[in-house]
Amino acid sequence: MTGGETFATAAGPTEVVPTPGHSPGHVSAYFPGPELLVSADGELAGLSPEMTPDLDTALESVAVLADRDVAETVCFHGGHVEAGTERLEEIAGGE
Repeated sequence: MTGGETFATAAGPTEVVPTPGHSPGHVSAYFPGPELLVSADGELAGLSPEMTPDLDTALESVAVLADRDVAETVCFHGGHVEAGTERLEEIAGGE
């Protein structure tokens, strides 16, 4: 998968969202029904320059995710976070 695909899951349709910057080929999964995002590292604490080879692209990826209605996020490394669109907008804006 490269992004833009949608596939069926028990939680409803899921969209594959390309989110490069943290690593080449990185993708996130967005579940619009429950407004759930599976993505990121950490706990949506922001970007880590030492772990993100392309900060500008990573910020663009966060902005793409912030365009979706996200109520909560499951982070690859960090677990469940009750944060979504507003926190993504903060990160994309450099906070």
